[in-house]
Amino acid sequence: MPRVTADHLENRRQEIVRAALRCFAREGFHATSVRDVVRESGLSAGAVYSYFPSKAELVAGAVEPILEALTGVLDAVVVDTDRSPEPGRTPAEAVAEVLRRIYPLAVGGEVDYTRVAVTAWAEGLRDPAVRAIAEQTYGTVRGRLTDRVATWRDAGHLAADVDAEALGQVLFSTLVGFVLQHALLGDVDLDRYATAVCLLLPRP
Repeated sequence: MPRVTADHLENRRQEIVRAALRCFAREGFHATSVRDVVRESGLSAGAVYSYFPSKAELVAGAVEPILEALTGVLDAVVVDTDRSPEPGRTPAEAVAEVLRRIYPLAVGGEVDYTRVAVTAWAEGLRDPAVRAIAEQTYGTVRGRLTDRVATWRDAGHLAADVDAEALGQVLFSTLVGFVLQHALLGDVDLDRYATAVCLLLPRP
């Protein structure tokens, strides 16, 4: 009997995750069942359940790549900013750069991640498991922004009395606001939005 490699197992898992994301983007979390994902994937129910024994685990597995993409871009922007020849770059400009980098990843693939994000917010209001995932996902991103604000403040790029936590919340809301408007209205121009975000904080 041929040996199943680790790469094969991971590829199969990602195949299921992509099928789940397509379903969630199309129908939302609540309306999507594991059976829907089984049909979408073209695999057997046993194969899907062997990787994700419950819908909650399937949701967590589907949200994971979105979190990884967003936090990965955010971390990369932070590193680039620290190395930037422009030490006066503001946190708002860093958020604008995150938007510019994350947008192609969010909407350029087979699934529009903004639709998945919006359905996750709605589902989080009724499902504690989804809410916990959302809290982890968005809490991580907001925490990173707050840390970045505190670093800039302590370095003298912002006023010494800046409330880092509150400003981190405001900057995070610009990311969420773009996602919501893109998913629901579809008429938000990325470059204009990112440019406007930069106006939130003046350069020192």
